[in-house]
Amino acid sequence: MRTATNIALYGYWNSVRAGRIAPRRFEIEPARIADVLSDTFILEFQDPSSFVYRLAGTRICETAGREMRGTSFLEGWRETDKFVLQRHLTSVRKLGAVARFLIDGVSEQNRMARFEVLILPLLHNGESIDRFLGGVVAINPQPWLSATPVESFRIVETELTYPAEGCDVPEPVLRAAPSGLSQPTVFPGLRTARIVRHDRRQFRVYEGGRSQQTDENS
Repeated sequence: MRTATNIALYGYWNSVRAGRIAPRRFEIEPARIADVLSDTFILEFQDPSSFVYRLAGTRICETAGREMRGTSFLEGWRETDKFVLQRHLTSVRKLGAVARFLIDGVSEQNRMARFEVLILPLLHNGESIDRFLGGVVAINPQPWLSATPVESFRIVETELTYPAEGCDVPEPVLRAAPSGLSQPTVFPGLRTARIVRHDRRQFRVYEGGRSQQTDENS
């Protein structure tokens, strides 16, 4: 992860998770992440093509130039990117994966800013993952972002990790998990990675390319 906000958000989520596949929605205390709330959001799963903002921080709404609550997370993306998002969100929902994206946000004037997006699973109703805690943070904040809304997005890089591997998985999640979802789809020009851990070392593996050793805390 590249941004302090998402590192802090992941650290909090992981501490609340306490070795389970995911923490429960009601266990997330806004006061504990007060410093990063403006960059965080919560999504609700409605169906495989509908992930709706339940909450969105003030900076996220300012970046979009509108209130995001009740709108679709999949709005403003190219069709190929929507497919990638849906597939990765399915891995989060059914496998307890953590998804990270690098994206470019583009304004009407074709100005561009790069963001890091983090999406973390939450249990809500029963034992199913149908909520998502996330963060959206500008990597190099541009002066125009506070005055000019971002209207569309493009995925630059994706990454899935599986911190829940080896923990007890609730039966509803096991029943819902299809085979073959742990391998993300690859699109030309899109850097897609999966994380492999071995002997306390962590490797980010880009499909069709070389692996890159990373710090276990990255």
